[in-house]
Amino acid sequence: MVVKQIDQFVNSIYAHLNGEEAKELKREMRSHLLETVEELKAEGKSEREAVSIALERFGDEKQITRGLFTIFRSQKKFAKGLLRLAVIFLLIGLVVSLSLFMRDKKYGETHDMMTNVAQAYQTKDDFTSEDKLALEDMVVRNSKWVDNISYFALSNDSEKVFIHGQENAGESDMMRVGYIGDTGNDWRVEWQYKTYSYQKYKFLYYIIFTISGILFFLWGVIRSYNRNRLKEFAKFDMEKA
Repeated sequence: MVVKQIDQFVNSIYAHLNGEEAKELKREMRSHLLETVEELKAEGKSEREAVSIALERFGDEKQITRGLFTIFRSQKKFAKGLLRLAVIFLLIGLVVSLSLFMRDKKYGETHDMMTNVAQAYQTKDDFTSEDKLALEDMVVRNSKWVDNISYFALSNDSEKVFIHGQENAGESDMMRVGYIGDTGNDWRVEWQYKTYSYQKYKFLYYIIFTISGILFFLWGVIRSYNRNRLKEFAKFDMEKA
């Protein structure tokens, strides 16, 4: 009977709280009330009187307590909002990062392709008609990368032996890779992109992740502050009783 009355009272005090914090606070208050009841009984009070007095000591503070818990609950709701925003920004940052990575990856793959072209001529002295057909076929087969190239040329000792597209018609500066062949020939490949935005928007995911980090930090601070304040308040309230 005593435990049931105390449980009902404690649950009414913490009705607006849930989670591990509420469970811990309920345990502390229940324990203190039971101790108070035993002390009053030791002073000669009956069990019913002891329970009544113990609950009355807390009863005067009940409205104030509920008001404070309402404030704590509002702060907790605000903290949850911050957490949701932090997660949203984190997800946006991951999507943006993946998108930028996949886009920038194509530039790297194009550079690798051009490097392979230059390396393929290291053992050659000159450029033949068969070589021209091979490069034309390469342009067709690698349309995934070549479609964004406005100009592509292969040079042998500064003499351009193959040209595809128009020079200075794209957004990028001239890109170049070159190798000195086994016969001493200087083979070079140069190209320009129609549109070029390599790492142009890299700053975006730094900004997004920074915002996400700040929101996570604020959520942690507010959550920690509320937990500590609730414990201090509950402890003060019980000591006062």
